[in-house]
Amino acid sequence: MGLALASSAGVFLCGCGSQPAQIIHKPVRDLVLTVGQIPYPGFQVEPGSPSAGPYSNKRAAAGSAAVARELARAGRITGYEADFERTASPQEAVGPVVIESSAASFRSDAGAAQGLRVVAQQARTAGGTQISTGRLGDGAVGFILQKQFNGTSYEAFVVAWRQANVVAGIQIEGNAATLDVGYAITLAERQQRVIEAA
Repeated sequence: MGLALASSAGVFLCGCGSQPAQIIHKPVRDLVLTVGQIPYPGFQVEPGSPSAGPYSNKRAAAGSAAVARELARAGRITGYEADFERTASPQEAVGPVVIESSAASFRSDAGAAQGLRVVAQQARTAGGTQISTGRLGDGAVGFILQKQFNGTSYEAFVVAWRQANVVAGIQIEGNAATLDVGYAITLAERQQRVIEAA
């Protein structure tokens, strides 16, 4: 993902509770999916992925000084991304070919809410079209991005959400003819359970 989570992602959905959210202190590496939690067959950790691993604020800002300042103001501490892929032709594959799972920690839940807005702005700037995600965590945004790849319409779905002081994200990519946001939401719900257990 290239957005502020670690990378990519509005209709913002608000949490119902009036109590302040408990701060999550678990390392962000423990808040992303592992290959064993991917419910679709054939996925493996993407070898040598340049986007996987820890994400500093500088890296999350992707060269934008304005985004870097926004993340610093929001109190972003650090982020982490895990990347998975399967060996399949994007033109012939059914469902996602690439999956990215990320999480970023902030000093407060208000800071994470600001971080989620930054993710949404980055997705819009990248040409994303907003889509509905349903209810997820303390607030969520979703986007679809499309491009042509060897004569095939190739698309990505980005779902980003906040839980307390953590902004998490799922991005999936694959053939537009066989991909829909349901794949991304299923993964996001699975990752949300990981976060809730932290």
